[in-house]
Amino acid sequence: MPSMHSVVMVALLPIPIKNRNIPQKRLDDQRHTNREVQNEVLRRVLQPLTFKHNPSTESGYYNVLCADGNFRRCTPVLAAWLTDCPEYSDLHHLEQHVCFWYECPKNKLGHYVPPDRPYPGRYHNLYRTLSDANTKAADAELSSRHVHQGFNMFRHVPCIVSDLPKPVLLHKKQIGMLDHIRKWIFHFMKTHERLNMYNAIWLSVPAYNDLTPKTKSYEEVSQWNRKERKEMSRYLLGVVTQLLRGGSPAQRPIFNRPIACTRALL
Repeated sequence: MPSMHSVVMVALLPIPIKNRNIPQKRLDDQRHTNREVQNEVLRRVLQPLTFKHNPSTESGYYNVLCADGNFRRCTPVLAAWLTDCPEYSDLHHLEQHVCFWYECPKNKLGHYVPPDRPYPGRYHNLYRTLSDANTKAADAELSSRHVHQGFNMFRHVPCIVSDLPKPVLLHKKQIGMLDHIRKWIFHFMKTHERLNMYNAIWLSVPAYNDLTPKTKSYEEVSQWNRKERKEMSRYLLGVVTQLLRGGSPAQRPIFNRPIACTRALL
């Protein structure tokens, strides 16, 4: 299959033990140690992606043993990023609950920002310079920008990680929006007294290919796992469209809204 060996694990990042009921100073020291260990692992994994001081035509190229067993002349690049907001803070030495893209004060998060007066973007080259200086003034400057002092591997790669595509985030957003529209459609059907018909059409969806046969109506499903959500996304539009066919001229604009919203998401 074309998708086989498309992702190959090369390393596992260390997950530190959660420390509870210890003095704050000791906790802060342990967190600093955890960041250093994590960055050392990332440094070894991402070393081929770092800036080259004296680049040549062969800089960055390696004989890579690929997943199919063949060697190829390759140069690695960061093409996508699979992590969420809390991990961004940990991996980039940022304080918790701050914006990763802009130097926005914590008390201004969520406030409207005029387009002509945006907050300055995060300048990772500056953070690298201040961390390398290792002075009290540099540490104070980093602290004012909600950045931890110390080496960080992502300040040495030739790209801005926050600008890379994030398939996992897109997937999570779709799952969240699908869950929201599922609940919204349920209340819509209940309001317009079409819930019984909705359950009947739901149960009538046949088992086809890898779709499992329906043994419970929509109302009887108490928890939705990932597989059920994935299957639902394949036939939800058909169920909604079939259910909201017809209606009076006054109802048509109202009934068209769930169909349009479901089609836009799926």
